[in-house]
Amino acid sequence: MKNTMTTIESSLPTINKVYAPLDFVGNTFGKYFDYKRETAMIEHETKKVKAQAKIMGKQIDAQLKKELDTNNKQFKKEMKRLNTIAKDLKNSAKAKKKLLKQIDKYMNMLSDNSISAEFRLTIPTLILKTNELLAQESDQAIQKLNMMSHFDPNTKLIGE
Repeated sequence: MKNTMTTIESSLPTINKVYAPLDFVGNTFGKYFDYKRETAMIEHETKKVKAQAKIMGKQIDAQLKKELDTNNKQFKKEMKRLNTIAKDLKNSAKAKKKLLKQIDKYMNMLSDNSISAEFRLTIPTLILKTNELLAQESDQAIQKLNMMSHFDPNTKLIGE
């Protein structure tokens, strides 16, 4: 019974002929189908990239619109602030004009003989007080101008 349990090695029968023409055709068809598969993969990846590019383009457009709106709002707020300061400066200029006219009136009163001597003695103090008011108006105007340019006089300038 020993002989019945033997294993027989076998191989497929081969014919000793060269199939080069058939190998060429097989390789050509294989390359063609590989080309088709790779082309389909490339087309699929291209579509994915195009879709991502569209999404990115929309995101960029949305971000741009958002930034432009924010910039526009900030610009309007800044212009409103600057216009308010400009109105204050105009009012300050009008107040300075009135104070200067008042000083001129006081100066004319000093040379006017019809005014009593007691009142003439008080005119220099009135001129001094009016001059102080004028200086205050000038200081406020400088502060307002500094507010327009966000200038901080306590900071060191570049050239210093």
